[in-house]
Amino acid sequence: MYILYGGINMTIEEIMIWIWLGIFVLSIIIEAIEPDLVSIWFAAGALLAIILSVIPGVPFWVEIIVFLVAGFVLIFSLRPLAKKYLIKKETMSNIDEKIGVKCVITKAITAFSFGEVKINGVVWTVVANEKSLVIDEGAVVTVIGVDGNKLIVKKEESEQTGKEGN
Repeated sequence: MYILYGGINMTIEEIMIWIWLGIFVLSIIIEAIEPDLVSIWFAAGALLAIILSVIPGVPFWVEIIVFLVAGFVLIFSLRPLAKKYLIKKETMSNIDEKIGVKCVITKAITAFSFGEVKINGVVWTVVANEKSLVIDEGAVVTVIGVDGNKLIVKKEESEQTGKEGN
């Protein structure tokens, strides 16, 4: 089968390299625009078809079959694995779970510096609910809110009355 291309008679096998190259580039562009790990596998199939198209005597229908089989085999075998390792799931912060938690001050809160608490092994910067309140290290506090990346804490009543009585 001959195709008239630019005034030159070419067989379909001779022109298939350009078709596969176009499919390869188009698949890469589509994957770059929409990274769903779908068209990249057809780019790999097109690459195999390009290799076959430069081998003399390989019919174009063999290239098409290799392209389709390779694309679908790669999608169904490697896509789930690639998605698992390449596409990171966004982890939502459950900062609201910290509200109401009682904890112990590990670094004192003063009017001029933030304090620290440790909740579930994570050190958090804390501020007192009252700006002028000083909370000493070792005091028990309750988280009552969040301000940016800092927890807002309130000194426990039993701690306040216990210290006042001493």
